[in-house]
Amino acid sequence: MDSEALRRAPSHARLLRYLVEHRVAGDETALRETSIALEVFRRDPSTYDPRTDPIVRVTIGRLRERLESHYAHFDAPPKLRIVLPKGSYAPDFVPQRGALAASAGVAVLEARNLAGDETLAGVLVDFTERLTDRLARAGMHRVIARASVAQAQRTSDDPRALSIKLGVSWLVDSTLARERQDGLRLSVRLLGGDADVRWVETAVAPAAEVGSLVERMLDLSMLRLLETLLGGARERVTAGALPALPPNARTAIERSRLLLLQRTIPATDDAIALAESVTAEHPRSADAWATLAAARLSRMTFFDQDPARTGSAIDDAAGRALAIDPEHPVASRTQAILTGKRDQDFDRARSSFERALASLPNYTSARINYAELLTLAGRHEESQVQLGLAHFHDPMSASVHLAYAVCATLERRFHDADVAWSLCRAAGESSAWLLGGEAFTALAAGRLDQATAGALEFARQMPDDPTALYCLAAVSAAQGDAARSREMDHQIELRYPWFPASHRALPAALLRDREATLGWLGVALERRDMTLLTATMHPAFDWLNGDPAYESLRSRVPIWAARRR
Repeated sequence: MDSEALRRAPSHARLLRYLVEHRVAGDETALRETSIALEVFRRDPSTYDPRTDPIVRVTIGRLRERLESHYAHFDAPPKLRIVLPKGSYAPDFVPQRGALAASAGVAVLEARNLAGDETLAGVLVDFTERLTDRLARAGMHRVIARASVAQAQRTSDDPRALSIKLGVSWLVDSTLARERQDGLRLSVRLLGGDADVRWVETAVAPAAEVGSLVERMLDLSMLRLLETLLGGARERVTAGALPALPPNARTAIERSRLLLLQRTIPATDDAIALAESVTAEHPRSADAWATLAAARLSRMTFFDQDPARTGSAIDDAAGRALAIDPEHPVASRTQAILTGKRDQDFDRARSSFERALASLPNYTSARINYAELLTLAGRHEESQVQLGLAHFHDPMSASVHLAYAVCATLERRFHDADVAWSLCRAAGESSAWLLGGEAFTALAAGRLDQATAGALEFARQMPDDPTALYCLAAVSAAQGDAARSREMDHQIELRYPWFPASHRALPAALLRDREATLGWLGVALERRDMTLLTATMHPAFDWLNGDPAYESLRSRVPIWAARRR
């Protein structure tokens, strides 16, 4: 309103204020031509006729020109641009990507020790470094390096000066202080570049539990930071194809992707057929090849096909997509899953996931798959960040709750897993992932009656699913019924020859059958079994820790060897 373009045009400024205020209020009636004429231009309601008095249309057109002039002369782009679409009197508020990127720069200041105990200095250095690292790994734009922040803080402690010197719009300030007699209070606050406090989070714990205090505050402050700093960037980004697909092919691709959400063999086969038809007609479409790769990867999870042959087909389709578009997020995500679970190369898998998320930050599937990889590697804190981001971008997704339940089970947070499974059911999830997942959570938690009931329900609803039979075999082993468990394992071998060897190791481990357990794990290594990392996180394998043969197998898989016991 104070700009050169508007301050000398009071009628245009009055019109703009009216339009914006009523648009924000959601008052559609006030944004009709007649209402604008009567309220803004004071036309007489008894004589006004829009057919003979074009005052609203003419002034809107001139206001549109003034807005264009206003934004053309901005020194720095605003966060939102007011746009007056032609044919409408309701203004749109359009996020400006350049402005969002510029405003996302953040610096984590050195945490201040107000507790009067120098032995806590190392704890605060660790907290600051870990929070900075988490923000960087979450894909936050311009997280300033610790060395640069430390150098700036040596010259000034004024937030405004630091914001200018570091070129950021956000500062994270932390303090550790005493709380009553033997307690500690860790506080984190977010400051804008104007030094205004946007929010404060505080946690308190006994001094002896400073480690858990730090962990709690890392999780709490990280989610608040992501919610605040990424809140303006939730705009939907669409993965592009080179060249663009015609409408019928684009519809086929979208249908293929939606079919995969059913998590059934027939729907997945239909998804593959649709994607194959598009690749045949449009072999230069990265989207088509990437969708085919993703559909084939989903098909592999049913364990009824040769995984080596299917894996080669996935490699081929993903490779074709990336040859056309090296930054394609769907192809990068698929490649990352294979690289992490099959090839067990954590660094390359992480790079592929981060490339996918750099191209498409709101790509829910990539985030939850990345979270699972981080959990499999024992990086539980980082996994929680990715799951929090996935929920932030797609809060109504059943897949996010499912991924949270899986990761919580693997991390042995069984109560959290139970809550997540209940949310999956509320969201309408009814796949084998849910039925088997609930049973295996109960089994891992030692709730044998619940696990048995869940396994029986799974087998009743999906009698032809190999995982249902495997679930019954595991429950029988946990009950001590070795004969029944081995008979079911034999049925799996006869009916489903491609069922993962690492899964078959679980009932053997529950029976404390060392030879069979080690044998199946060895076969899983030879076959590059994609479920090996998941299976070996089950508590049933804990009794083998320290066994020379078991440790030898573990040492051959870097991700498995590196994670905490």
